[in-house]
Amino acid sequence: MWRAASGDSEARLAAEALGKEQERAVFHVLPRGMNYSRLRATSIDLFVAEVAAHSRNVVEVVAEADEPTLPAARLHRLPRFGFAATLRRAQFVAALVRREAPRLVIVQQHLPSAAAIAARIKTPVLLQRHNFMRPPRRGWFGGALRRRHLRALNSLAGITFVSEVAREEFAVEWPEVTIPRWVIPNGVDIEAWRPAETRDPFALVVGRATPEKGLLEAAQALAAAFGSQPLWNAAFVVAGAKRGGDYLTQVRAALSPLGPRAEVLVDIPFASVKSLNERAAIAIIPSKWREPFGRTCLEAHAGGAAVISSGSGGLREISGEEALYAPGADVGELTKALSRLIGDEALRSRMARLGRRRVAERFDLPLIAARLDDACDQACALWAQRGKKNGG
Repeated sequence: MWRAASGDSEARLAAEALGKEQERAVFHVLPRGMNYSRLRATSIDLFVAEVAAHSRNVVEVVAEADEPTLPAARLHRLPRFGFAATLRRAQFVAALVRREAPRLVIVQQHLPSAAAIAARIKTPVLLQRHNFMRPPRRGWFGGALRRRHLRALNSLAGITFVSEVAREEFAVEWPEVTIPRWVIPNGVDIEAWRPAETRDPFALVVGRATPEKGLLEAAQALAAAFGSQPLWNAAFVVAGAKRGGDYLTQVRAALSPLGPRAEVLVDIPFASVKSLNERAAIAIIPSKWREPFGRTCLEAHAGGAAVISSGSGGLREISGEEALYAPGADVGELTKALSRLIGDEALRSRMARLGRRRVAERFDLPLIAARLDDACDQACALWAQRGKKNGG
């Protein structure tokens, strides 16, 4: 009898523990093209994995995952559907949610997926945007698509934005949307970054091989500033080289006056990019377009580099007063900023120290994870109230 009672008690306690875990479970659904892999992680993959490590919720990831995978409490593998992908993915996720009963589903980035999932479950669905939510073009088709997007947005429990700039633009472009919204920027685990005390004399540029990222302007400025500085080198970390081959050729040509002192690294692992940020004396963020946020800037500060930034869009939210700015990635302004930092080691050190401190105070991952956890709690509470008002 005692053993039976003990077994019953253990089973009851296990069931209670499982119930508590389910009450705290939050699903993060990644869009197509996100592989949740350590080898080819996108910024969204990294965001989810990093939040998972610091959240007070139990973060379960639903993704088309490749080995070796990033960590999560649980990983649910999405099939790689070849046709009708959004609908079939939504059906798969909805069945998974009905079986596992998480408290909330967060869909990363993709509004059609969020709406299709929300239409099939009673669990609240939150859309997490990592860039601007721009309206469709005008015209008959654009108007119809906008109305469809409005219905999709208003069916959700809420939406998060990666920056204040993105949230403010959304309020202007989508005044008819009534759902709750929060700003949840990217973050870094500041304790995991180890800035070198003695910095290597090189400038680092990280970005996609597209003109709006300003890599060509950065290359031209580096060639001008480093031409008379034989001890200084440059490193470019480039993603998307296959699609941007012609543009990358222009970048290489602009760097050619520096010869072997300019290195172009293509599609390297995040660990290698992190190491470069931890050693570089200077990091240039030369984006010409209106950045929704700018994770490369965040990582440059965390790694302890002195930052030169275009300040576009959300970049100023990251750096504040702790960067030198070259608006529009103007080559002359970039060259001037580089020359100033090369000639003033004390300025480089001060900017590096204050930039890292700013990131620690505003963007450390435990702080960001807590902000997202709070948004999850609020979204669930507001969704429950909404259900009561609608007689649910």
